[in-house]
Amino acid sequence: MSELCALLVTGTMLLWWPGASWHRLRRPAPSRRPRVFRPVPALIAAVLVVALTGGLIDGGRGVVLGSVAGAVTAMVVWTVTLERTRAERDRVQNEVARGCSELAGLLRAGHSPGRALVLVGESTTVFAEAAAHLRVGGHPVEALRRASSRPGCDGLAALAAAWQIAERTGASMTTSLDDLSDNLNAERELGRTVTTELAATRLTGRLLALLPAVGLALGYVVGGDPLEYLTGSEPGLACLAVGMALALMGVVWSEKLADRAGRLR
Repeated sequence: MSELCALLVTGTMLLWWPGASWHRLRRPAPSRRPRVFRPVPALIAAVLVVALTGGLIDGGRGVVLGSVAGAVTAMVVWTVTLERTRAERDRVQNEVARGCSELAGLLRAGHSPGRALVLVGESTTVFAEAAAHLRVGGHPVEALRRASSRPGCDGLAALAAAWQIAERTGASMTTSLDDLSDNLNAERELGRTVTTELAATRLTGRLLALLPAVGLALGYVVGGDPLEYLTGSEPGLACLAVGMALALMGVVWSEKLADRAGRLR
């Protein structure tokens, strides 16, 4: 039991170490061609390191315990990262929809498109880059298209297209922005509905992954010592490894299915 706790702490330290590459997910290093970071390879590498460390400490038993502890920690980190990514994407989508509504309102009030963009950029971060380009004499369309590649900023591509059409034809952007704002708001409401419906699916998958812990608790209630068997014998170690792998695969499966269903909206 003490070895398992020590390996779990070691896995947590490795996965949350400030120098780890996955820790820079929320703040990628600036570059002309930013790399798309994928935390899964980093998490797998950390699990392997924990497993090898366990092997050096306690041979084959240490490898199994290290793998289990590292995999559980990696799953927790992966799940938390997914939730933060979804929350940030939803926040950005709401900000884009709100910014487009404000742009349409400023245009109806008589402001020029450039002035309206600058005003919106002062209160909405997703429009700040395009507004800064406009201030220094740059073209906002290119900045909007570049920003649209970020998660949750898809609506900026339609705004860039409307801006370019208005510049080429001299047509008013007010009608286009009204339509775009309505579409973004409708998509946001649909996204909220889908997220609410999928929350039960995600919660079910995570609760099922906790059932092995409930089984261990019941084993102690009836007077047994399941951890002693699982960590002190070869059949127990095999059951521990297989059971933990199946539980974690269930979490991954349910998360992937929920993400796929969410992308259908």
